[in-house]
Amino acid sequence: MRTFLKIFSCLLAIVSMARLAQGEVKLEGQFIASTSCPALQSIKKGSNPGNVSTVPGTAYSVFAKNKDDATHYRIEIPGSDPAQRWVEVNCGTVVAAGASAGEAAGESGAPASKPKIATAKSDAAGFYILALSWQPAFCEARPDKTECKAQRAGDYETQNFALHGLWPQPRSNVFCNVSKADIAADEAGEWFALPAPDLPADVKRSLDEVMPGTQSLLERHEWIKHGTCSGVTADQYYRDSVRLTKAINQSEVGKLIGSRVGKNLQTAELRQAFDAAFGRGAGQRVRVACKRDGDRLLITEITIGLSGDVSNATDIRSLMMASTPTSPGCTAGLVDPVGQQ
Repeated sequence: MRTFLKIFSCLLAIVSMARLAQGEVKLEGQFIASTSCPALQSIKKGSNPGNVSTVPGTAYSVFAKNKDDATHYRIEIPGSDPAQRWVEVNCGTVVAAGASAGEAAGESGAPASKPKIATAKSDAAGFYILALSWQPAFCEARPDKTECKAQRAGDYETQNFALHGLWPQPRSNVFCNVSKADIAADEAGEWFALPAPDLPADVKRSLDEVMPGTQSLLERHEWIKHGTCSGVTADQYYRDSVRLTKAINQSEVGKLIGSRVGKNLQTAELRQAFDAAFGRGAGQRVRVACKRDGDRLLITEITIGLSGDVSNATDIRSLMMASTPTSPGCTAGLVDPVGQQ
């Protein structure tokens, strides 16, 4: 085993040296996009799967520049496939890891003024992922969860998508101004120890309907980990989350998923329903996740890219069309009916 580890370490070192020999220079921090630019898989070939572009005012994790006298930065664009892409240096500014908002790292193709890091941490306008679960499939693997024990045929989540979360991007954008104790409790799954978000009665009722996981205090986890980085109050964050979830469930998408319970559904069909409901190209912003359950392949969740100010009652069509396309995920799966199968 030790011999294997030594060999593996040597291989990693060789790969690292080869990368350095090619001129790539490691960076850590964030790339703040100042304009919309193509995000390339290959600089040499100019390839751009999905026609992905940066969103002005959005922060992306940055990993490298292509050489000392850089022409491109390698960044991560969540939701794209592949996620790591190359963008030209004049498309934005790099802020070093650990730098405060506005402290440029000297790796900039833009003027060396103090840029505003317009991520969801500091600005409600940004890039988000809306994650919607198919609850019966979720409960197949977690029958002991409170919400799964209580699930009955005819419940809202047996005919509609359930809210999992609204996640400010990039993925590293979590636990904003949260105490170490709360982070530790959340990561340990001790959601009962987390503070309850301050929600008016009407918001809590609506949230309980679309997010059955509130019976296991999912809303505490989602607020602490993701909502704290939204730049809005818990009240506004969950009003927006509920509004967006219901917009999908009340559309052609909701009609389709409800009509296919117990049957297989092609991802292409689901994407077409998004196009019909929200405009041509909306389906390209949707990714489907599936999971094997014995000899069945179940649709477990869909994730939807959104870009813009979700807290300003912006319609979901505009938010989807402003985001970048993503890969479709699994090609088809069963829409699981309620109960253990």
